[in-house]
Amino acid sequence: MQALPLDDDGSDGPGKAAFSPPAPSPIDNVPQNHLWLRSFAVLPKVVSNPIESFSATAYEEPVFQTRMFHQRLAMVHDPKMLRHIFVEKADLLSANDVRQKILKPALREGMLTAEGATWRKARRAIAPVFAPRNVHGFALSMRNVTSAFIEDMKGGPDKIPLADRLTKLAYMVLSDSLFSGDLDADSEQVLSDVAYFLEHLGRPDPMDLLGVPDWVPRITKLRGIGAIKRLRAAVRATAERRLERDRNGEDLPEDFLTLLLRTRDDENDPLSIDEIEDNIITFIAAGHETTARALAWTIYLLSFDQDALQRCQAEVDALDIDSVPPEQWGTYLPWVTACFEESMRLFPPAAIVSRNLDADIQFDGHEILAGTQIVASPWILHRHKRLWERPDEFHPERFFGDNRDQIDRFAYLPFGLGKRVCIGARFAMQEAQIILALLLRSFEFAYEEVRLPWPIMKVTVQPDNGIPMRLIRR
Repeated sequence: MQALPLDDDGSDGPGKAAFSPPAPSPIDNVPQNHLWLRSFAVLPKVVSNPIESFSATAYEEPVFQTRMFHQRLAMVHDPKMLRHIFVEKADLLSANDVRQKILKPALREGMLTAEGATWRKARRAIAPVFAPRNVHGFALSMRNVTSAFIEDMKGGPDKIPLADRLTKLAYMVLSDSLFSGDLDADSEQVLSDVAYFLEHLGRPDPMDLLGVPDWVPRITKLRGIGAIKRLRAAVRATAERRLERDRNGEDLPEDFLTLLLRTRDDENDPLSIDEIEDNIITFIAAGHETTARALAWTIYLLSFDQDALQRCQAEVDALDIDSVPPEQWGTYLPWVTACFEESMRLFPPAAIVSRNLDADIQFDGHEILAGTQIVASPWILHRHKRLWERPDEFHPERFFGDNRDQIDRFAYLPFGLGKRVCIGARFAMQEAQIILALLLRSFEFAYEEVRLPWPIMKVTVQPDNGIPMRLIRR
């Protein structure tokens, strides 16, 4: 497949000076007989920032098979083969051990980490909760929470750590949707605990990568346990209070927690309190963090592209926010949406998808053996030289108008792929459109440091400096 050309949309086409944000360069290819040496050389990068460990071949070839220590790896970045493996042969895939060891202690049997019958039951039961009708029902809450947050920003300092501020906003939006604000009193503690989890438990332990037996203690996993216990205790107490109110016949708020309490599985049984707790924890840990990072990267990119920013401002200024329901704002914001999607191309919130292959697969001349770890990295895929023209540059027109239809479904995977695609993608897109519309109507953002942020993967792809921004009221 050849790289998609950048078509001129009539205003600022491919000839414009484009912003290329700093990002890790591919590592030079290493001969096969030096793979153990390379494995030891890249191990610190795999642990500290996995997106710095990718080789040049992975960005150039559709399939690249190699090894890291004892583990066979297949880096697959061909859209047709991704579809074949993750959709047509999905039953041959199982959880990656290292990923499970990172996420399972915190998320337990939430939808990100559950497997087999447990995952299928949860997916069937919870999918209706994210139906368009329910997601649209949270749009007004998203608008109100964001508007109040912006008013507080106007009374605060002019210089802010944008990424941190948007993480708090995204949590408040999610909290209102999940619990109708029942956890707002503990919001600072919840945010601190989630950040601590991502910092200390969201990275692979070197001994897991080396295949050291599980009975050997992992010192890196001792930190952060207290944060997870506090978070789980707060969520469980909130769910139990809501259950008690339901038993007493009280009116309940129409939020995600109530929807989960009323959800029934295929046998018409309610979800257990453990299942509700695990999935609420998953929604908190994955839901607000991923959206917040994507929003921060979007505003950062726009601050270095005045043409794109001015087009965003023109769209949001033309939107009649008092007459158009917020769930419909995205229809009137195609350029803002294109900028957000291009941001997720350059900085996908989840940079690596990995699954174990349980049986041999042959496709298009490639054979991948059972026991191989399949790695489909949105970070690599979105910057692959065969799929994108000038892949390291910020060009929102890729996703604008008819150009969007030219992008292969499996060449752009900000929300994952296959059966395990993100169940909250519709919620996240609606939230992003509402937040961006209100922020860009209220402020311009000027980046405040000489050194630009460096992307680091700690479960999500986040900036290393919080993205310092100066707020300029419009």
